[in-house]
Amino acid sequence: MKHSNSHVPNMIIYNARVHVVDQMNHVQEALAIAGNKILAIGTNEEILSLADGQTQLIDAKGHSVIPGINDSHCHMWEAGMLMEGIMTFGIPSIKELKEEVRKRVSAMKPDDWLQGGSWIESQFSEGRMPTKYDLDPVSPDNPVVLERIFSTCVANSAALKAAGITKDTPDPKGGTIGRDEDGEPNGLLFRSAKQLVRDAMPSAFGEDKFGSGEQITLVIQRAQDEFLKYGITSVMEAGVTPSMIRAYQRLRREGNLKLRVNLMPCWHGFAINEDEDFSDRLIKELGLSSGFGDEWLRIGSLKMAIDGGLTSKTSLRTWNYVGENEIKEFPLRLNLNFLNGWVKEAHDNDWGVGIHVMGDVAVRKAAEAIYAAHQVNPKDNRHQLIHCYYIDKDVMQMMKEARMIFAAQPAFIYNEADGYPKLLHEAQQKTFLPLRSAIDAGVPVSMSTDIPSAHHNPFWGMYSAVTRKGMHGHCIGKEEAITVEEALRAMTYGGAYMSYEEQLKGTLEPGMLADVVILDRSLIDIDEEDIRNVKVNMTIVDGHIAYQK
Repeated sequence: MKHSNSHVPNMIIYNARVHVVDQMNHVQEALAIAGNKILAIGTNEEILSLADGQTQLIDAKGHSVIPGINDSHCHMWEAGMLMEGIMTFGIPSIKELKEEVRKRVSAMKPDDWLQGGSWIESQFSEGRMPTKYDLDPVSPDNPVVLERIFSTCVANSAALKAAGITKDTPDPKGGTIGRDEDGEPNGLLFRSAKQLVRDAMPSAFGEDKFGSGEQITLVIQRAQDEFLKYGITSVMEAGVTPSMIRAYQRLRREGNLKLRVNLMPCWHGFAINEDEDFSDRLIKELGLSSGFGDEWLRIGSLKMAIDGGLTSKTSLRTWNYVGENEIKEFPLRLNLNFLNGWVKEAHDNDWGVGIHVMGDVAVRKAAEAIYAAHQVNPKDNRHQLIHCYYIDKDVMQMMKEARMIFAAQPAFIYNEADGYPKLLHEAQQKTFLPLRSAIDAGVPVSMSTDIPSAHHNPFWGMYSAVTRKGMHGHCIGKEEAITVEEALRAMTYGGAYMSYEEQLKGTLEPGMLADVVILDRSLIDIDEEDIRNVKVNMTIVDGHIAYQK
């Protein structure tokens, strides 16, 4: 039995498969919690002998007990916005999407906005994007805006009218208004054109719409409750603005944070921070750096972005998409001429950076910038390459040497892979998201959902990391599959390591924070196809039951 001290436990979980997630992947039978810490792990007999008349005993019935899941790159506040409206992930057809919209607006007042999203065209049996012509018949009076998983949204005619978008509206810089054969807007808004309709929303995505931040706190609280149902006890909130930071501080101050949060402030590559003076002051004048905070709310890395998305064909790469004979140019999200200097400045001021990169060129540029800063001034700053779809062998070596973290989202395989044959050549499918190669090379890996770019069910990501399959069965790059144990470690310890908290959480060793999840089945020898069916029976945060099915 491993034991941290002589306290009497207030909670014991027994008859379990306790996945300690230590270096040896030990599995124990029982676990004891005292206060907000793991007290001991061991056999049923050993752990139950610690109980007294006040100890709560929980029979896990042979199911797996795992550390709290760390969604180490997501957008919880935006997830809350979608949950307030309509979550479109996994709806199998545009016909059924229309029916869901009809149901929602039928219960709304005229002119009220319906927001939602997290769709991708490959999920629909029609094999195309929805347009205003699909939405208008079921939402004639209510503005409707549904976000694609990346770079695009669809708006109905009422929303376009509210935004003042007509046949004569020019495309904004860095964006495109989708049009039909007559030049009329068809409801699809690409890249920066999305902002046209966002600006018309009464209380949505624009930071200036929130005022005191009350709206943000409400949607965060909604998302927290939903995340706990999936065993998520920690998140890295990626790309936060000052008003979001204030909202999270308010929740912490009022005792309303139900899970642990790391905040990644927006930096270069985001429109809100194109003011270079602001970006400079952020890291030089405040005196803060990555890791500042407590066990509930911390400052994480700075969020940067180089390129766009894979399915939007805005990834910076050396290869062509299916059906294209050349690489089409598109606006990058930052000036690459300044990348090395920005990264070095952050690195020297004790900030980690998390850089959004998808194509192989973007990955290389980010890795080279971090590697150069690390070579001159070696530090353990836990820099991250986020998404990082394509990694050349020499880049993988740079990542290992400079201790970069591969911040991966295998959930993208689950919701995108079935459409890849029409998008990616076989070579790009085979080498996509090289988890196996990274682990074998000694590169630290974390796994997250990046909701709303994927669903917040972390076990769908685990399923795809292990099987390399999309939701409809298309398999890509089986050679890059990892084991259930490796995926579990990346979902728990990987995120804790990324946020400098591996001594606090991420494993179930004695002395660690008591963030614990009881599943509805055992992960030991689980059939690969059954992984996506895993549910959570109980989520414990800080030693208290936060969710119970």
